[in-house]
Amino acid sequence: MPVVERLEASLQRIAELDHLNAFITVDGDGARRSAAQCDHRRSIGSSLGPLDGVLVAIKDNIDTAGLRTTSGTQVFSRRVPDTDADVVQRLRQAGAVIVGKTNMTELACGTIGTNEHWGDVAHPIDPLRYAGGSSSGSAVAVATGIVDFALGSDTSCSIRQPASTCGIVGLKPTFGRTSNAGVSVCTSWADHVGPMTRTAEEAATVLGCIQGDGWDDPAGLLGHDVAGIRVGVLGGEFAHDCAPDILSLFDDAVSELARLGAVPSAVALDIDLMHADDQLNLLCADLFAAYGSELLNAPQHHVGGELRGWLTLFDADPAPYAMAISHRSSLQQMLRETFAHFDVLVCPTTRRTAGLRAEAASEPRELRVANCSMFSFTGVPSITVPMGLDRQGLPAGLLLSASHGNDALVLQLADAFASGTSGTGA
Repeated sequence: MPVVERLEASLQRIAELDHLNAFITVDGDGARRSAAQCDHRRSIGSSLGPLDGVLVAIKDNIDTAGLRTTSGTQVFSRRVPDTDADVVQRLRQAGAVIVGKTNMTELACGTIGTNEHWGDVAHPIDPLRYAGGSSSGSAVAVATGIVDFALGSDTSCSIRQPASTCGIVGLKPTFGRTSNAGVSVCTSWADHVGPMTRTAEEAATVLGCIQGDGWDDPAGLLGHDVAGIRVGVLGGEFAHDCAPDILSLFDDAVSELARLGAVPSAVALDIDLMHADDQLNLLCADLFAAYGSELLNAPQHHVGGELRGWLTLFDADPAPYAMAISHRSSLQQMLRETFAHFDVLVCPTTRRTAGLRAEAASEPRELRVANCSMFSFTGVPSITVPMGLDRQGLPAGLLLSASHGNDALVLQLADAFASGTSGTGA
């Protein structure tokens, strides 16, 4: 099908699903021009790469030249960047068609998908439920088939948690593998841009296009035999207060990994997960340093209540900030020691499936973020893939994490798990 026809279907889908609030800005005219150029290249047998003609949505904290980038706040509602973020520039060079900018929690501070300015993002299966956050609109845009993939950003859980909640794949690459140039900052120590897709194979393709120079091919191990991969099954805090359906699905997932030839065994990490999350949040004082004066001096109605609460936390003095960096180093060393014995660590991505939006404010944050946050804090690659539905028909995710730089390994095992095949033995 010509790209221009696929695009028109996508734009129609956005209109039909407007009640989900997945988008802040739709760039119909710009996307039509890009789609026509893709079709022309196809007609003359030319291609820019594996993403030529692929429809993509971009989280609205990632700069797009000439297209409004609000970071989900009214304070920046008229901001139109002159240049693309590095990752967007790489997407354009690969021929991707940018359909629009997706809704998000304000300045990426939140895990439910609430936004007082652009509307709360609703779950694609049950609009009364939350879609997760902060890359909520990107998750919904992929889960509903509006676009082929989306970009999100992840500081504690913001790619993987909404991806799990909406039933898609979300990859947080190794820290530094993708550039943060042109992306609004939460912390310079743990901000990651990554793909949100329908399959692990697609995530590998996208990562290969947007990653910086000098990294290995993230798709290099896809289809290879997973027999013998040592899988550490995280229990303890990672299983604490998990819903029974989540634990049942997780047990089934571990059994499936064993059937594929991987070698699972239990591993216990001596860690207070929410303390690690608290320490990570202290590093988000970088956000306060970058935007605090603008946000605090803005009209009251231009900054949502949730973000104002976060700003109070982020106004940290240097001593706790330095202690948080030290704690990060300690956790990184602990993981290095753990990965000497295991190739991949697995756990449920979240401890609950999507809750009701009306009740979300009273739901403990740890149920959504705790299992993801440490892997952001330490910068290792981490991917969520769907592992089934609970009894309410809501998706749950399996989280797979590996050592620094081993993105290809988590993609290999995630792809094998999702496809149910052990590989070719190549």
